Amino acid sequence: MRKVKWKKKLIITSMTFVLSLMAATVSADTGTAHIKIGSISGGASNISYWYDSSLSTYGQTGAVDNARSKWDAASSRIGWSSGSSSSAKLKVYAGNYSLPGGTYGSTSYFLSNGQQVDAGAITNGSNYDVARVVLDAGWTSGWSQSERFMNAGHELGHVLGLNHFQNAPAHAGEHWMKSGRYALSSPTSTDTSHVVKKWGN
Repeated sequence: MRKVKWKKKLIITSMTFVLSLMAATVSADTGTAHIKIGSISGGASNISYWYDSSLSTYGQTGAVDNARSKWDAASSRIGWSSGSSSSAKLKVYAGNYSLPGGTYGSTSYFLSNGQQVDAGAITNGSNYDVARVVLDAGWTSGWSQSERFMNAGHELGHVLGLNHFQNAPAHAGEHWMKSGRYALSSPTSTDTSHVVKKWGN
């Protein structure tokens, strides 16, 4: 009788250990739900960027600067350089209720000839040349600085090849790549593990 109880305890303990290991590996999910197969042309080591004057008008410049800095710190394979409106691979704008209701930011993808590439196609392996990010100052009016930082970080995460973290298998807690309004000035370790999985350390 005692041997049977001991064996049951051993089995339960072993199962708990295995489940905890499985939970730990979810933070670096390799599926397309969280990490796009397609990428920005030329990779992420030198993404040229350009800010439209609307960023300054609507007070969004600091949020985008913070997002670039924090993603840059997440991987040595990510880097940014200032570009022109005609040649930059990342073009960032701000609007005032210019996006659909309750949409805080938007990322669109294009080829060099101006043809738009669907986000789903990039998830499944298509590459793109230019990303256009729009941050909506109207829908985010009254937000704290850290909430604006998260919003910009979320959109630049899409530029770097990350999808939403609420896609199954979803990650618990608040993250830069989870849709919504969160007061996060920096990406979480889950965010950074995914960007490292995409681009390397």
